Amino acid sequence: MPTAEELFTETFRRFNNNWNVISAIRQFQTVTGSIAPFAMQEYHAGQMEVLSANPDFRKIFGDADKPMNPELMNLLQTQVTQLVLSGASAAIDAASLVFAQSIVDDAAWSYLKVCAMVDPAAWEGQIDDRKVGVKDLKAKSYEDIRAELIEARLKQIGRESLLTKIDLLFKLCPPPKDFAPLNNYTYDRSRIEKLDGQRHNMIHENGFGTPLPSLEEDLGYLNKSAWFLMGLVNKKHGLMIGMRQYFNLQPATPQEVTPPKS
Repeated sequence: MPTAEELFTETFRRFNNNWNVISAIRQFQTVTGSIAPFAMQEYHAGQMEVLSANPDFRKIFGDADKPMNPELMNLLQTQVTQLVLSGASAAIDAASLVFAQSIVDDAAWSYLKVCAMVDPAAWEGQIDDRKVGVKDLKAKSYEDIRAELIEARLKQIGRESLLTKIDLLFKLCPPPKDFAPLNNYTYDRSRIEKLDGQRHNMIHENGFGTPLPSLEEDLGYLNKSAWFLMGLVNKKHGLMIGMRQYFNLQPATPQEVTPPKS
């Protein structure tokens, strides 16, 4: 079982690794944005040539025995290309926001697990109303029962909203007054709620085509929010990122740990 500091490090590493996927998606979209229209146009022109040779397709637009009007073919090809390009762009934007929210959600949940490992007593308010069987009371210690109840509560929280996770993290790790570990960042609960609402709309209400004019700013805000949550846990419990673990390096040798004698 990992220590709290090991889980703290793994959470931070997983967040960064996952966020790199979003960065790759955004960069790919930027780099290919000027090339994709020409490639798509050529691809759909070829498709239209094939379809126009099919009498069943031609009769949809006129006489099956006559060649299709070149202007109509060009119009159809252009419309299809525009639909695909706009749909792909909207899908990439939507996926970026959904992925980002999920990554921050995972980080918040994992930091709650870290807090439970460091200070289980602080979780007692979360489990006060849980029922415990007499058999367990006889066979297990208070600490073991508490650990099981906290684990059950964590599993429940895992299915709840990002805001629920962050609210609890603030309760367990209340920041000092004027706590500002990041430049140009202030935690805004209403903004997180709005972004989570956009994600919900995309997934549950077929909102993938909804315009996201402030997406780049929103992604940046979510990224900083995850760093901020890491800062809360660090400030409260003094946990540090283990750089050897972060970079998958071998454990330090005794010679590396013990300074040489003068």
